[in-house]
Amino acid sequence: MPSQDELVEFITNAMDLLEPGDPALNKLIPYCYKADNNLSKYLDKLKTFTEIKKPTRNQTQEAGKLLEQIVLLSFKGLKGVQSMKSFQSAGPQYDLLVTGDDIYWKGVTKTLYLEWENRNIVIEAKATKDPLPDKQFARLCSIMEHNLIGAGLGIFVTLNGATGFPKRNNPRQRAVSDCRLRQIVFHARTKKIIVVLDKEDLFELRKNVTLIEVLTRKIRDLSELSGLPTTPVENCQEIDLPAHLKSLYEDN
Repeated sequence: MPSQDELVEFITNAMDLLEPGDPALNKLIPYCYKADNNLSKYLDKLKTFTEIKKPTRNQTQEAGKLLEQIVLLSFKGLKGVQSMKSFQSAGPQYDLLVTGDDIYWKGVTKTLYLEWENRNIVIEAKATKDPLPDKQFARLCSIMEHNLIGAGLGIFVTLNGATGFPKRNNPRQRAVSDCRLRQIVFHARTKKIIVVLDKEDLFELRKNVTLIEVLTRKIRDLSELSGLPTTPVENCQEIDLPAHLKSLYEDN
């Protein structure tokens, strides 16, 4: 009888035969990520900060550090991580660079629609109350195109999203502008991906496997451009249908 570790290794080796983004990989997401036990405690601290109406400068600075800690605790749970770095390079400051080189990381990259030569992930944490402005988005685009050539996925971890992106409880967005427009153009030109997480996305990370699920939903929407915020992970299915079709789908 093979051990659990041997079974997991067999599963991840099988992943190598699948193409990036293959729906079959969704069944293996639980093997690719496990949330850190301390993450929930730090998310509670973040929730407390977001409820402060007028934070002081010192509180905002501490929130920035807290957000970086949440990023670290979140991404260290990815299976196959072999390198996590945060440093000032000869040029830009990198909040966090994450990558790996083994078969486990290959499974992660395939679930995130990444080619192996672009397997690195760069994460920027922004704890400002305002949505991320276009100039910050443009900076990360430039870094991924000219500095971090091997980074295929860029992630902004924010409190209130980015300008131009669909807002929760708003009507469907039919036009693109600001950061959303730059995201689309950058992906069309380079095939590289940049997504944005906000505080509501972060609060979902208390549960296992949701980090990968949140990211894959946002990556898919970059192609679909639904005009709506991505569906919460607690909704196991993404249903976006007009009334005359939705009633048929829900009819048992």
